[in-house]
Amino acid sequence: MTRIRRAEARDAEAATDVLAEAFATDPVMSWMVGQGSGNARRLHHLFGHALKAELQLPKPLIDLAEDGRAVAIWHEIDTCRPSPGQIASMLIPTLRTFTRRFPLSLKVLSMMEKAHPKEPHRHLAFIGVHPEHQGNGYGGALLAAMTEECDERGLPAYLESSNPKNDALYARYGFESQGPIELPQGTPVMTAMWRPAR
Repeated sequence: MTRIRRAEARDAEAATDVLAEAFATDPVMSWMVGQGSGNARRLHHLFGHALKAELQLPKPLIDLAEDGRAVAIWHEIDTCRPSPGQIASMLIPTLRTFTRRFPLSLKVLSMMEKAHPKEPHRHLAFIGVHPEHQGNGYGGALLAAMTEECDERGLPAYLESSNPKNDALYARYGFESQGPIELPQGTPVMTAMWRPAR
């Protein structure tokens, strides 16, 4: 059975590697970055900065498989909003990652934010399993760990599924489709999924 624990500063590099490799072929992320063999390298830069910022929060919600092969970043939406400084610190990494598609990526993120529920909940920002270990229960272990915590606290949860192949997995852990999020024309389908409080 896969053991899940909260990530610490020493886990930043391993978690960055996992997310960069996992999202290099994600339909929406690949569309935003642009097709190419250097996607994982460019995403490594982005996720490296994002994880550094997350780990500086008072109580980061980053779950990691004990063997480092899978990671999930969650947010507490009633209390966690990025500060102007955090937003500014991500500007250069985001620009370097998306290059000429930077304006389009900002539009996608803005439209995702518009669709985001306003009530308190846990938000699954990113979940990734290293490609060499996908299909071995890591994603389910990460989802089980956090949904159990949500149930203990009576919290709903929300995520945006950027890959239809993962929708059935999310449904097994109680996430219900709210339909596609309105995004710029040509963007691959992204589905809003909500898990009611229990």
